[in-house]
Amino acid sequence: MDIICFSSSDWHGKWGSRQQVMLRFARRGYRVLFVERPAGLEHLLRYPELRRRKARRWREGVRSVAENLWIVSLPPLLPGRYYVLPVNAVNQWMTVRCTKSVLRRMSFDAPILWLYNPEQGPLIGQFKECVAVYHCIDEFTAGTTGRKRRVIARLEAALLNQADLVFANSLLTYDNKRRLHPRTYRIPSGVDVEHFARVRDPSTAVHPAIAAIPHPIAGYIGNINDKLDIPLLVTAAAYLPEWQFVLIGQPYPQKVDLRPLRAQPNIHLLGRFPFEEIPGLIKGMDVCLLFYAGTEFARYRSPLKLYEYLAAGKPIVSTDHPEVREFSSWAEIPSTPEEFASAVARAWKEDSAEKRRRRAELGRQHSWDGRVSEMEQIIGAYLSERPGT
Repeated sequence: MDIICFSSSDWHGKWGSRQQVMLRFARRGYRVLFVERPAGLEHLLRYPELRRRKARRWREGVRSVAENLWIVSLPPLLPGRYYVLPVNAVNQWMTVRCTKSVLRRMSFDAPILWLYNPEQGPLIGQFKECVAVYHCIDEFTAGTTGRKRRVIARLEAALLNQADLVFANSLLTYDNKRRLHPRTYRIPSGVDVEHFARVRDPSTAVHPAIAAIPHPIAGYIGNINDKLDIPLLVTAAAYLPEWQFVLIGQPYPQKVDLRPLRAQPNIHLLGRFPFEEIPGLIKGMDVCLLFYAGTEFARYRSPLKLYEYLAAGKPIVSTDHPEVREFSSWAEIPSTPEEFASAVARAWKEDSAEKRRRRAELGRQHSWDGRVSEMEQIIGAYLSERPGT
């Protein structure tokens, strides 16, 4: 079968759920057209790196990135799709028109339509798809207010009314969507088991960027934005001056004040690294961190890093989060910055080879291959039950 995936990220952006899922479908013989994230003119003006990446992708056109998998980036959209419904209608018309011009060269037949954005309801029915899937890995209303929140909720309600299947990756998102759609299934984030098993492989070298930093090291992998509890980490670092706190990921100074992090001498902002290099970075960490803020935006996340840290076998210290509570036997969940600092030191002191082995085994149970198999089975069951199939 064929899949047209309208992603909420670029293929070469932050490596996560969208790329992991589509890559595995392609490996199973599905032909996948991965349509990269929609970019409004306002985003291109605000983010120079996005503008450069999009300009490069437009020059490249349709590009094969793996067997059975092609990526394409559509032209910029009109600004304001989350504020004005007619603007979104025009943008989706443009999306359909541009995508069909690509599909005419690819001979896709009765594809699966796979959507990631709440405004994409108008795409349903435009591609003679056999099934329309809404893969809800983000709660787009979270952290928004006023008109924007109302418009996004209205757009998503229209999408849910038309979609055939809904996959929700967090507990809170699942509870929200199943009230609006009877065929909603919870599919949490997963882990590329083989990739993160490299952390425990003796032949994997510690990455040079972290090798020069003295131990003990507490580390975090992921975007550095407003989902993180920056004051908590700064306080914990002050309580543990003998520890080094290493943050790996893209900083977003537009969304969070980075000055407290940079002012703390034992906090290191190393920036973003390619996905291929992450195992060597995690290998240099003694304890791995999840320090989410208690905001609506953060609560709805299904943290990829939880499963990746487990697959790497590393001890985990986390702030309280609905997704982490399910793994409270495997992760320390302190309540205050002082307790967070104590938990970091304790997790390192009490770690052992047996605990690392058991964490890695637990991580293996949450592989992306397993997640995709579950989604594939749900889609197959739906198609077999539908009249005329």
